[in-house]
Amino acid sequence: MQRLFKSIDFIEQHLFERISVHDIAQASHFSTYYFCRVFRSLVGDTPKEYLRKRRLSIAAEKLLCEDIGILELAIDCQFESQEAFTRAFKSHFKTTPAQYRKNKHTNDLLYREQFSPEALEYLQTRLSMEPEIMNQPEIRVVGIVTEYDDTDFDLLKIWQPFLSYQEPIPNVIGTEGFGIYEASQPEGGDVAFSYVCSIEVSSFDDVPESMESRIIPEQLYAKFTHKGPLANLHETLKYIWGSWLPKSNYDYLEKSDFELYPQDFDDSNPDNVIYLHIPIKPR
Repeated sequence: MQRLFKSIDFIEQHLFERISVHDIAQASHFSTYYFCRVFRSLVGDTPKEYLRKRRLSIAAEKLLCEDIGILELAIDCQFESQEAFTRAFKSHFKTTPAQYRKNKHTNDLLYREQFSPEALEYLQTRLSMEPEIMNQPEIRVVGIVTEYDDTDFDLLKIWQPFLSYQEPIPNVIGTEGFGIYEASQPEGGDVAFSYVCSIEVSSFDDVPESMESRIIPEQLYAKFTHKGPLANLHETLKYIWGSWLPKSNYDYLEKSDFELYPQDFDDSNPDNVIYLHIPIKPR
């Protein structure tokens, strides 16, 4: 947690400088992929979203308290133009910077306060969810890979092409759905995220052209049971990263984690369960 809050401090110290997600992750001494996964689960925003909202919130304060031009403020906040700044400001606050300065409707705005340790206190003291520690044998899966923007991640939408796939998948031996998180990091570029919607198979013979194969290696996992709709999945993830893992005797192993969906999964059913598998290693 101290490492995570070092990244928060880094953001605050460099709000008006051009910084990347890699720079923020480096401040926490996490890999960029792991940092992005943990940050979003705990903070509720991706690092990019958090940085943008913090800049806009500080800009809103400056509009009322300082005699600064909107163009100058836009450049300070690392926007390419006043028009881009105005669009972002209006998208977030539902008013333009000029209208906001004129009307001073501060009570109507949704500010992004700096994330603090107090925001995680209830996770440490009020929740308890013990996982099953298990050694998962190697699994072969075949499915559809979807690249997604980390600012717009919708599991139901991502699963739809796989669920509506009409042709039979050869060599299927299971009924559960495997949702695998992956990431790649091109040299000098941002982290690219992808999600694999898949099912277990006995072999990779005759994989459909529209699908890809993956091997989930034998690994020690912490298996958590999430109950309820996907819309509340972020609360379970927040508990895993913010409470259980820091207090456990395990460290996260930077391999793909995955979700296991039972055959009869129905997101409208409040009694649904999803099994989250977090790769770990003893400390």
